[in-house]
Amino acid sequence: MTASCWNGAHGNMSNPATTMAVSSPLGRLSRGSISTAIMSLFNVCSWWSAQCADPGEQYDVASLLCARFGLEAQEKDYIIVGSQTGQLSIYYPHRRGYDATDLLLETQMAAPILGLYAGKFSGNVRNENTNQLGVLLPNAIAIYNVQAIGGLAEHGAQLRLQLQAEHKFQRVAFGLCQGHFGQVKGREFFCVVHLDGTLTFYEQDGISYECRFPGHRALPAPVAYCERTDSFFRFSATWHLQCYSYQDLSHSLVTKLGSYQPTWTQGVGEGIVDMRVVQVKDNCSYIMILGERNFISLDDNGKFIFMLKLDYAPKCFHSFVVGYYWEPGARLITAIISDSSKLHVYEEANIIWAAQWPNQSPAPVAIQRSNMQGLAGGIVTLGARGQLEVGYLGADPFTFQVQPLNIEELSFAQAHKELQQLEDEIKEAVDVRDMDALNQQAADQVRLSFSIQKEVSDDLDTLLLDVPADVAVKELPSAKGLLRFKIKADLAELQLVFQTPSGVRCSQDTMSFVDVVAGTSQELKLDFYIAELLHIHSTRVEVVASFVSPRGIPRVILQSAHLPLAMFYRVCQPQKAAGIKLTYSITSRHVAPKLGTFFGEFLEGQGDAHALGLQLLCPGLDKQSELITVVAAKNSNRIRIQSDYVEAFAMILERLVETTLQLDSSAGLIKMDKKKPKRGVLNRCVERLMAAPFLPAQPILHRVDVHHETQQNIRKQTEQLEDLWLQFKTLQRQLQEQQEQEPKEALTMQIETNYDQLILEGDKLVEIRRDERRQRCDLNCAVALAKWIIQALNLEERVVNVVGSVLSVPIEDWTELSWEESMAPGIDMLHHFGPLTRSKSTSTHGLLDATDSTKDSFDYGRFRRHFATLFDRIVRLASSPQPAAGDGGGGGVVSHVTEQPLEVVEEQQQAKQVDEISNMQRMLGDQGLPLPLAPSKRKSNMSSSLEAVEDDEEYDEEDLREDVGYRKEYGTGTVTGAGAEAQKKTSSQPRSEWVNEDFELPTTEELFSDLGIWW
Repeated sequence: MTASCWNGAHGNMSNPATTMAVSSPLGRLSRGSISTAIMSLFNVCSWWSAQCADPGEQYDVASLLCARFGLEAQEKDYIIVGSQTGQLSIYYPHRRGYDATDLLLETQMAAPILGLYAGKFSGNVRNENTNQLGVLLPNAIAIYNVQAIGGLAEHGAQLRLQLQAEHKFQRVAFGLCQGHFGQVKGREFFCVVHLDGTLTFYEQDGISYECRFPGHRALPAPVAYCERTDSFFRFSATWHLQCYSYQDLSHSLVTKLGSYQPTWTQGVGEGIVDMRVVQVKDNCSYIMILGERNFISLDDNGKFIFMLKLDYAPKCFHSFVVGYYWEPGARLITAIISDSSKLHVYEEANIIWAAQWPNQSPAPVAIQRSNMQGLAGGIVTLGARGQLEVGYLGADPFTFQVQPLNIEELSFAQAHKELQQLEDEIKEAVDVRDMDALNQQAADQVRLSFSIQKEVSDDLDTLLLDVPADVAVKELPSAKGLLRFKIKADLAELQLVFQTPSGVRCSQDTMSFVDVVAGTSQELKLDFYIAELLHIHSTRVEVVASFVSPRGIPRVILQSAHLPLAMFYRVCQPQKAAGIKLTYSITSRHVAPKLGTFFGEFLEGQGDAHALGLQLLCPGLDKQSELITVVAAKNSNRIRIQSDYVEAFAMILERLVETTLQLDSSAGLIKMDKKKPKRGVLNRCVERLMAAPFLPAQPILHRVDVHHETQQNIRKQTEQLEDLWLQFKTLQRQLQEQQEQEPKEALTMQIETNYDQLILEGDKLVEIRRDERRQRCDLNCAVALAKWIIQALNLEERVVNVVGSVLSVPIEDWTELSWEESMAPGIDMLHHFGPLTRSKSTSTHGLLDATDSTKDSFDYGRFRRHFATLFDRIVRLASSPQPAAGDGGGGGVVSHVTEQPLEVVEEQQQAKQVDEISNMQRMLGDQGLPLPLAPSKRKSNMSSSLEAVEDDEEYDEEDLREDVGYRKEYGTGTVTGAGAEAQKKTSSQPRSEWVNEDFELPTTEELFSDLGIWW
């Protein structure tokens, strides 16, 4: 490209740019050569640069102007810069390189500067070469006369602004459009574009008037004027370019009608960045549009000249004509700057040059073409932070020098050693086969120690921690924690995240560290407190340490601790009866079945107590007290937990199970195998703790029903809000389209009524979401209760793992998917496949039934039936006798049937023939005749109510153990179901109930088939 592309019609280059400009053989570059040029050779060479007064990001495409004001005979262009903070500066470069005398004016405006314009805006201008400076402010436009003040020496020249006129607006301005409106010669008018699409016209004699474009409200976009056709081009909200004649606009001002239509409309199809009008020929003007992804050119009649798809994101552009438009050789040149600081020069639709700013990042936001003293056709750019630069196109000298060759002898042993080290580093980063070694290595790099004190405190600073008022009034206890970490290796990033249950908050939620050096250690004191009055489903608090090594290898460490139960419960009088009763048997001989073993913080000085009553502190409802009672049997190893509220069980059961497993683990008795459990292996938790086969299905399903109903209400309320919002926008559009003479009172009243209803329905939605959060926490407690019971049931370990993975807590609700809908596939698969299915074969019909529900809408009734059936099958499977699991080092599973005399067992089997429903009713707390464990130790009279509770529990436990109605005959020594006759013993060593004809224990398939379950 020749240098004349950036010169004027008669401009000559008498500066270094002339010698550095590339000759015409490289005038047209192909796309492949352009990328090579950008990467290596061609740059925008800097000729003059300055930093504006405001270094912040306060500049945009309208903040730069290059113009002449007619102050001297051989005048060149001035550079005017205005910031959005109101800083106005005028520069006049004299030579290469910035000099202090180049800054001629710097002043502060009273408001942000939205745009700078030069023209003959006043009729008092006598010299035809004199221009005035227009400064657009948000609510006014100021017209200034620029005056030069000569100094006594070379360093004294400066400029002064004299206010000629100021026009104030009633609406906020967006931009300005100037030109000879009405094709009037010798006078120049201007039009202010407001944010709502209104146009305000100003003439030199002070006449001003307004008009509006018809149709919908316009997007804030520039409006351009074409002098040849006396038309305005406007970009509509529907991404259409519309043309309106000045005659139509002026006619609408007289008649006050907005029924006129655009002269022509052309669809652009995307948002625009900027738009300019350039007259290229005597009979045609081009509309140059820089879109978000395309460069578009149309003529003034709406016909497409070209549409060029850009493979970069444009920031700004500038179009100009080289030569005079009435001459045949006039050329249309466009310069576009991309977001990667690259300059692309086009001649119409053909790219002819590409260059890059070597040291300017981010990309400039404004570009102009200017003639300076000593540089004709300079490229003037302005950055977002006020980096003002004048450059030219050229090529820097090639300074590359070939380095001397390394002729040292290659050592294969050293090269092999380095290669081995690189392979080890890569393997360490990407090889995840040995997760135990990786976890151990991560634990060695970052050593964590996380603990929570068992004692609670009441000295929490609620104001400092921003505890809500409704929680602070109750003065709930809090707990203190301590986190110590020590870094053994250099880390690029380290993040600590504390995960607490819903309703509980930590004084430090997240902590981040960057560039952590080895040897760094820190100790953090933490406060855990109740921040919301919600039901808590767990006391577990997890701290997750995620870090990245300097080589970019990420690792994660997880540690957990438990909050004290005294934060959530306080001691109260035990209950005699309750609606839900759960029984656990401590089968490990290393764990004392006493209340002090599990709830020592509530039994200080009462280590031999057999009953404990606790009241739930949170949410702490005034109308009801949520109580739970824990009773330890005097004559056996059983513990009973009873309450009328499902929400009170979760944390108690968590403490019971976790403490039992922890005590056995400290004794070295639990050896958890991480491999997939084999078929037929019983739940190893039963060797330490076993729960009675009972699940409170109805209370759990009730929480699910309430949660699902609330989700439906949220969706209905959201749809109602969307309808109201659409109605509100429609009314606003109708008000916008109404004429001024039409009455607006009725429409305004409808808008106000609709707005009030919108606010009211929005408040209802907020309240429903608040209820939904409380119900989600209640459902968390219910699901956690089911998980803790199933974990200690006498089932296969695979069954426990599968069901535990499906019943995950805490539950989550998404915008488009509720918890029930996300749980439905898992529950449906358990219903049709796996160890809990009713079918005995995997037929194609069953597979289709399992997959058809995913195609249709969510069926909550089906989901609820499957959920209830799942609990029923788990209870029946846990009630059936299982093969012996061996000792296991922990005492094994204690068979309650063998504890009683044989005559008692025969008498119970003959006397009680109950179905499943009656058995479930006894689990829910129905009173029955007490049945002693040993008749010789039976007391005739109950000395206290607590003893009566314990005796009732013993009866309930015996009833649960004996009422098993799912047995199958294997050989001659088997027994039948619950309705069969009593078993007859024929020898001192009777055959096992589960021995078949081959004198072998039944397989898992036989056992499950007997229970109506297929694996």
